[in-house]
Amino acid sequence: MIYGSFITGFILIITGLIVKNNPDLLAGYNTLSQEEKQKIDSDKLTRIARNYLVSIGISVLLIECILSIFTISEKTHLYVIFSVIIIGISLLIIQSNRLKLKNKNEG
Repeated sequence: MIYGSFITGFILIITGLIVKNNPDLLAGYNTLSQEEKQKIDSDKLTRIARNYLVSIGISVLLIECILSIFTISEKTHLYVIFSVIIIGISLLIIQSNRLKLKNKNEG
Protein backbone atom coordinates (compact mmCIF):
# COMPACT_ATOMS: atom_id res chain seq x y z
CA MET A 1 0.00 0.00 0.00
CA ILE A 2 2.79 2.42 0.83
CA TYR A 3 4.32 2.04 -2.63
CA GLY A 4 1.02 2.80 -4.33
CA SER A 5 0.60 5.99 -2.31
CA PHE A 6 4.15 7.10 -3.04
CA ILE A 7 3.72 6.46 -6.74
CA THR A 8 0.41 8.35 -6.72
CA GLY A 9 1.95 11.28 -4.85
CA PHE A 10 4.92 11.51 -7.19
CA ILE A 11 2.70 11.27 -10.29
CA LEU A 12 0.56 14.13 -8.99
CA ILE A 13 3.61 16.27 -8.25
CA ILE A 14 5.23 15.59 -11.63
CA THR A 15 1.95 16.22 -13.45
CA GLY A 16 1.56 19.50 -11.58
CA LEU A 17 5.03 20.62 -12.61
CA ILE A 18 4.54 19.59 -16.23
CA VAL A 19 1.11 21.19 -16.63
CA LYS A 20 2.55 24.68 -16.03
CA ASN A 21 4.40 24.57 -19.36
CA ASN A 22 1.84 22.42 -21.23
CA PRO A 23 -1.72 23.66 -20.65
CA ASP A 24 -3.00 21.23 -23.30
CA LEU A 25 -2.63 18.48 -20.68
CA LEU A 26 -5.62 19.93 -18.84
CA ALA A 27 -8.84 18.11 -19.63
CA GLY A 28 -10.97 20.08 -22.05
CA TYR A 29 -8.42 22.82 -22.71
CA ASN A 30 -6.93 21.08 -25.73
CA THR A 31 -10.37 20.76 -27.37
CA LEU A 32 -11.09 24.50 -27.23
CA SER A 33 -10.83 26.62 -30.35
CA GLN A 34 -8.17 29.32 -30.54
CA GLU A 35 -10.79 32.01 -29.87
CA GLU A 36 -11.96 30.24 -26.71
CA LYS A 37 -8.37 29.68 -25.57
CA GLN A 38 -7.68 33.42 -25.88
CA LYS A 39 -10.62 34.18 -23.56
CA ILE A 40 -9.04 32.07 -20.83
CA ASP A 41 -6.05 33.32 -18.86
CA SER A 42 -3.90 30.23 -19.35
CA ASP A 43 -1.19 31.49 -16.97
CA LYS A 44 -3.63 31.66 -14.06
CA LEU A 45 -5.25 28.38 -15.05
CA THR A 46 -1.97 26.48 -15.21
CA ARG A 47 -0.72 28.12 -12.01
CA ILE A 48 -3.87 27.03 -10.18
CA ALA A 49 -3.60 23.49 -11.60
CA ARG A 50 0.09 23.28 -10.70
CA ASN A 51 -0.48 24.49 -7.14
CA TYR A 52 -3.38 22.13 -6.51
CA LEU A 53 -1.74 19.06 -8.05
CA VAL A 54 1.55 19.58 -6.24
CA SER A 55 -0.28 20.25 -2.96
CA ILE A 56 -2.39 17.12 -3.34
CA GLY A 57 0.71 15.06 -4.16
CA ILE A 58 2.61 16.35 -1.13
CA SER A 59 -0.46 15.76 1.05
CA VAL A 60 -0.72 12.16 -0.14
CA LEU A 61 2.96 11.56 0.67
CA LEU A 62 2.75 13.17 4.12
CA ILE A 63 -0.50 11.47 5.07
CA GLU A 64 0.85 8.08 3.97
CA CYS A 65 3.96 8.59 6.11
CA ILE A 66 1.92 9.65 9.14
CA LEU A 67 -0.52 6.76 8.81
CA SER A 68 2.37 4.31 8.41
CA ILE A 69 4.13 5.62 11.51
CA PHE A 70 1.01 5.08 13.61
CA THR A 71 0.41 1.64 12.01
CA ILE A 72 -3.12 2.44 10.89
CA SER A 73 -4.84 -0.30 8.87
CA GLU A 74 -4.37 -0.35 5.10
CA LYS A 75 -8.11 -0.03 4.58
CA THR A 76 -8.06 3.29 6.43
CA HIS A 77 -5.01 4.36 4.38
CA LEU A 78 -6.98 3.74 1.23
CA TYR A 79 -10.03 5.70 2.41
CA VAL A 80 -8.01 8.68 3.63
CA ILE A 81 -5.77 8.92 0.53
CA PHE A 82 -8.76 8.49 -1.78
CA SER A 83 -10.66 11.22 0.11
CA VAL A 84 -7.74 13.64 -0.09
CA ILE A 85 -7.41 13.13 -3.84
CA ILE A 86 -11.15 13.43 -4.53
CA ILE A 87 -11.55 16.57 -2.40
CA GLY A 88 -8.43 18.15 -3.89
CA ILE A 89 -9.42 17.46 -7.49
CA SER A 90 -12.97 18.69 -6.79
CA LEU A 91 -11.58 21.96 -5.42
CA LEU A 92 -9.32 22.26 -8.47
CA ILE A 93 -12.29 21.85 -10.81
CA ILE A 94 -14.36 24.40 -8.89
CA GLN A 95 -11.52 26.91 -8.81
CA SER A 96 -10.70 26.52 -12.51
CA ASN A 97 -14.38 26.88 -13.48
CA ARG A 98 -14.63 30.09 -11.48
CA LEU A 99 -11.62 31.46 -13.31
CA LYS A 100 -13.06 30.50 -16.69
CA LEU A 101 -16.45 32.08 -15.97
CA LYS A 102 -14.84 35.25 -14.64
CA ASN A 103 -12.77 35.69 -17.80
CA LYS A 104 -15.80 35.06 -20.05
CA ASN A 105 -17.76 37.79 -18.31
CA GLU A 106 -14.84 40.23 -18.48
CA GLY A 107 -14.03 39.51 -22.13
